Amino acid sequence: MKAGSFLKKALSLILCASLAGALFTGCKKGDDLFPSIPAESGEPEATEPSESSTDPAADDEICQLRVALPYSDQTIQCLAAMLYCKNNGIWDSSETGLTVDTNYLTTVASNYVVTNIGCGSTGVNLELVKSWKTDDNMPDLFLAQDSNAIYRAGYSESLNGYLSDSKYLNVQSIFSGALTADSSDGVFYAVPHFCAAKIVMGNTEYIPSSIGKLQTKNTTDGLKDYLSAIRKEHRSVVPMASAYELIPYLGSAFNGDNRTSYMLFDEYLKDRDTARNVSNKAASYVKSLYSASLASDLVSGADPVYSRKAALWVDSSADIRAWADYYPGSLYLLHLPCADATNAGIPYISTYSLCVSKGSVNSEFAAEFAAFISFDPDAQLLIYRLEDMTGLMPLTRNDAVWDLVSGDELFGHMAADFRQTMDNAVYCPDSFDSRLFTKTNEYTAEYVRQNEEFDPEKCYG
Repeated sequence: MKAGSFLKKALSLILCASLAGALFTGCKKGDDLFPSIPAESGEPEATEPSESSTDPAADDEICQLRVALPYSDQTIQCLAAMLYCKNNGIWDSSETGLTVDTNYLTTVASNYVVTNIGCGSTGVNLELVKSWKTDDNMPDLFLAQDSNAIYRAGYSESLNGYLSDSKYLNVQSIFSGALTADSSDGVFYAVPHFCAAKIVMGNTEYIPSSIGKLQTKNTTDGLKDYLSAIRKEHRSVVPMASAYELIPYLGSAFNGDNRTSYMLFDEYLKDRDTARNVSNKAASYVKSLYSASLASDLVSGADPVYSRKAALWVDSSADIRAWADYYPGSLYLLHLPCADATNAGIPYISTYSLCVSKGSVNSEFAAEFAAFISFDPDAQLLIYRLEDMTGLMPLTRNDAVWDLVSGDELFGHMAADFRQTMDNAVYCPDSFDSRLFTKTNEYTAEYVRQNEEFDPEKCYG
């Protein structure tokens, strides 16, 4: 059987195991599958390697890694020390990422040397990676905004061979859609590290007193009524800024609350007429907000969101921290609207993933470190404990990690909602490195200014 067939089979098994909760039987060592996971039952727990566990570096050989991650040096050192302890059988199983003494971790005598050059909170774009390559300054491992664009450009490795036997990749403890979002034709080219959701943000200064704040989970009709109430009470305010940004995420709301892809791209490939009908409903709804003066992009040349003259706007939860600083004490959050108030909602999720640089001499260690910090529960707990991760969600199913995230003062209540619906998530681009994301934003912005029928093909072309 060809390797490609094996990989497609593995991909199907991943999806079945995650969605059905079935046990997944791993393949023998040496099969080039991603990931290869032994069957086990019960709640997945942190792996406890034995004394004989192998290590990417032999004996006392220094194992070096240069990374670009949005974490402090202390966090990086602690993660490297934790990995060393687990790989060498010296991790105290009574400890967790929440309880372990960070001072102890920083004094562990290990042969792992991880140096961080840093990056933005959601990783790097293709342009920066190109400049790294030009300047011969590529780190071994880096967080990417769009791993697909970077892989297609030839700057990152296929990870199938490196991670085929990773003890940190357990299909029962990972949201399967996250893994497949970083793959193409059976090739897995990145490790999903964390994710963010598309949401609606609001300024509490413009909550209409006549009806009060809209429920966090709301409907398309409820949102329209809410915007109308804002318009009546606050005449100089834009009820919703740049509402056209809603269009790519409303397919599910106008398709009987069925899960639909970003801008109905997948559906359009299968059935153009049906997809066009659904996308037109979504686009017409948004256009009605503009025609009723409930939405606008510009007010006297100034962006209404930055000039504090917008009541609501669409953005990624990854940007919550920045908006909370810009709107201190007056930021609130809403889910994307759905058609039915009883529906749980369809999360539109974007992943930020770890890429291993093509040609890195430390690629094996880089891949292991990526899998460890992304999916080991203790590593994840340590990151969410030491770093401000507001708005960013894990891609593990581990209860302790999600409980910690759900305790966030600003985003926790919404994270708890997403936790219940992640298996139904739509994984979609949120970077201008993606041609689909770029074309969609350009066309939807233009559509609301025209009288033509909405044409989704202009987003894909």
